[in-house]
Parts: sequence; structure tokens; C-alpha cells
Amino acid sequence: MRFFSQPQTGLDALLHRPRPSAWDQFLAQPCLFLARKLYVFHHPPTIYPQSHPTQRVVVVCISDTHNSQPKLPSGDVLIHAGDLTQSGTFAELQTTLAWLRSQPHPIKIVVAGNHDLLLDPSCDSTTARHVTTGGSTAAEQRAGLDWGDLIYLENRTVTVTCLNGRQLRVHGSPLTPKHGNWAFQYPRGADNSPYASSGVIPKYVDVLVTHGPPKGHLDLTQGLGCEGLLGALWRARPQLHVFGHVHEGAGVESLRYDEVQRAYEKTVVEGGGVWNLVGVLVPAVWGWLWSSTPVGFKKSVRTLLVNAAVVGGLRDQERRKPVIVVI
Repeated sequence: MRFFSQPQTGLDALLHRPRPSAWDQFLAQPCLFLARKLYVFHHPPTIYPQSHPTQRVVVVCISDTHNSQPKLPSGDVLIHAGDLTQSGTFAELQTTLAWLRSQPHPIKIVVAGNHDLLLDPSCDSTTARHVTTGGSTAAEQRAGLDWGDLIYLENRTVTVTCLNGRQLRVHGSPLTPKHGNWAFQYPRGADNSPYASSGVIPKYVDVLVTHGPPKGHLDLTQGLGCEGLLGALWRARPQLHVFGHVHEGAGVESLRYDEVQRAYEKTVVEGGGVWNLVGVLVPAVWGWLWSSTPVGFKKSVRTLLVNAAVVGGLRDQERRKPVIVVI
């Protein structure tokens, strides 16, 4: 059962429904669908090392495990981008944290998701009857969670040192646009996004971990992601951005912060339109004419986006493999 006391809203259905077919997407929003195809073709989601061989770091990315415990490959850094649990109870969190602590990765980074209710103090008064047991308060249970060597990021930045000596600056945030009475939410709309403020996400950050996606990228054709977070990416330009939340948006994309990307994102924000589609086509064709080799595309990639949602399908019955990235 997904929602222990709340009815499923229309947005819930979008966030967790199966991925629509290409034909359905085209019929629903033809200009947006074609703009999306142009963008992906122009920005191939290639995963490749971006640093010197002696400085390369293997990052294992997961999100939206919802109490499941997938087998994890080895790596230097493990990142969980939120929704560790289904209902956010103390027992669920303790079980998931114990599983994460048992993993051999030298560095393990975690952010919360909207389902992880106990971790959000603002939910204490409205969710206490669901997440507390034995008469203890939500605050007491939250303080009793065993994080061990896990690095929990809630709107903060840390610098971690990998075994090869390379340092990575990592910023993590659980915040997502509001739907229902869940955790770590803010009102919908670009003007309400906390990410819209300059400096909320540091300009010089290597890895960004948020629970939700940026608008227009790995968030389904409807653009369910956050527009403010998209703007923050243009400012910060991290090497890697890991998230989840929109289960059927799972996958990998690349950002190059060029005119094709700018035109595509404008098309998403404005919901399509023929002239917006033309606005994507013109710089895309110009780029194809002047790009010499596929290597040229690789060298221009600035940010790798990973929607690492593990669960998927109509009833979250599918299980996806973790995403491995070398940076």
C-alpha cells in the first residue's frame, strides 16, 4: 500500500505511473515530444571518465528504494537520493540505515525524500500518529536513528576525501515541490522554489544530490521537475547531479549549457509550441554542421544527470539496477 492514510492525487499518479509510450507522448504534446528528441540526440547521455585516471572516482547511484534493498556494486562513493522508506517510520528508517551502513563503500551519502516523514521536523505534528511507536515522540525517535558512518545531507555542503586523495565537494537537499502532505516540500511555482535563490546551492560544487529532478530533465514529458532547480544547475554546473522522485523518469542525461539546451528548456517551461520547436531545431542544426567528431560532443559535456530511481512500474513492482558513474 503506497499511501498509508492519504488518497492518491493526480500528481501522485503522474509521479509513479508507468512510462507512457512514445506514441502517447507524441499525441499528447507533439512539439514538446519532438523538441525532446532533438535535445537528446544533440546531447547524447554518454557516461565516461572526465578526470585524470589517477583521480577517477566510481560513484554508485540509487534513489527511491522504498524499503527495498537492491544488490549494490562496489565503488568509491555510494549516493542515495531519497525515499529510503515507504511511510517514513522509525522502524523502516532504522532497517534501511542498517542496510546502507553495511555496504563496503568508503563514502556513503544520503539525502531524504518526501516519503521519509520522520526526518522532517515540520511533519511531527501531522504525522506523529503514523511514524511513532511506544509512546516516544517523533523528535526522540529521530534523535535515536543510527546513522553510523553515513553522511546525511539536509540542505548543506560537505567536502569528502576519496581513497585516491581526490576531494569532492557535495551538496545535498531533500526539497521537492509540494504534492500531498509529505515531507520536505515547498509550494509549487518557479517563484516559490528555494533553489531559485542564488547561493542556496554553492557555485563550486562537484556533486549535487537532490531528491527531485530539475524541470525538463528525466522528469517525464510533462516537466514535473523544479524550474528553480534547473536555474540553480545553470549557476552551479556540478560535474554530477543525482536525484530520483519521478520513478519513470529514471535514466541518464547530459547537460552542456548551450543554446540547444536553453531553447529546449524554454519549450518545456512554456508547454511546447511550434516556434519553440523551431527555436530548438535551429541551434541543433547549426551545432551538427559545425561539430567535427563524436569526441567533440564528449568534451563539451559539463554535467551528468542521473535519475537513479530503483523502483518502477504501475505498483512499483519493477526493480532497476543502480547506476554506476565514473567521474
